[in-house]
Formats: sequence, C-alpha cells, structure tokens
Amino acid sequence: MKTSQNIQNYLELNGPSTVAEISVALDRTKADIREQMGQLLVQNRVERLTAAPAETPGRPAARFALIQKTPEPLVKGLISGMLGFLNINELDQDKEANFIELIVNALMSNFQPRGYSSASRMNQAVAYLENIGVRTTWVATRSGPKITLVHENISNLFKNPALSKKVVRQLVQKMKEKAVGS
Repeated sequence: MKTSQNIQNYLELNGPSTVAEISVALDRTKADIREQMGQLLVQNRVERLTAAPAETPGRPAARFALIQKTPEPLVKGLISGMLGFLNINELDQDKEANFIELIVNALMSNFQPRGYSSASRMNQAVAYLENIGVRTTWVATRSGPKITLVHENISNLFKNPALSKKVVRQLVQKMKEKAVGS
C-alpha cells in the first residue's frame, strides 16, 4: 500500500499525530513522512493543527489530522429532499427573494479573495465557483469584468429552472462584487 494511504489510515485510526509518531508507527523515515504530508496538505486531505502551548522549552511539534469531508451523494440527496419539502414552486416573491439570498449567502460563505490584483481575485472567484459546480469564464472590459456562464449543476437540485437561473445569476453577481467590488 502507498505511504500516503498508510498515513491516512493511521490518522483515521489514531487521530491527530506528529510526524515522529507516524514515522515510528509506519516504519518510515521522518523525511519520507514529511514529503508525503506536504503532498497530502496540497491535496487538501490533511490539515496542520495549531500546536497548544507547551510546558517545555522549544517549539511544539505540529500535529496533522485528516480533513473530514461529507460524501457528495449525501449532500445532494439531503439538499434535494429539503428543497422538495419546501415546495419551492409555491413561493411568493418575498419568500423567493429571501430563499435566493439565503442560498447565495450559504454558497459564498467560504469565499475570501486574497491579493491586490483584481485579476487575481477574479480568478479566485472563478475557481471557487467551479468548485461548487458553476463553471464560468471572465474577460476584462472597460466597464469591469464580464462573467460568462459555461455550465452549472444547481438546476439539477432545484427542479425549477427559473429559480435556479435566478440563484446562479445572483451568485455570479455577488461573487464578482466580492472579488472586485463592482
């Protein structure tokens, strides 16, 4: 079995651990474990935990833990079920606007653009949108960035094309505003 898979299995069984603990348990060198941890960090499979203040002098060893992810079919099933329960076809205009605002805010909650360049922040917005199932492209124009929708997966969950279009349109607009402020 691959070292990276062994590390993930170890962390799943033993919880947060240091490189030294994993190295001893898997009979691998610390350098090998560090290299694999670097790759797992980049792949977003493990996270480095902040070390608690130590009673002894020196810097405490970093602990690593598995990132727990909810399976995608479970998320889609729950969302479809809840949307079906809401009976979104019978929403009045105020409730529909509130519903759209709630969904858009929830989808945007983890987006925090970084950097000084507007182009960099727009690229981050496009990458974030793609991670949540909305594929877009953008071009710079004199009046600001123009975002074009390529494909979206939200309508598969809503079963209401008009409502899903409104959600996607508002989501893209708010992402643009958050990224570049226009």
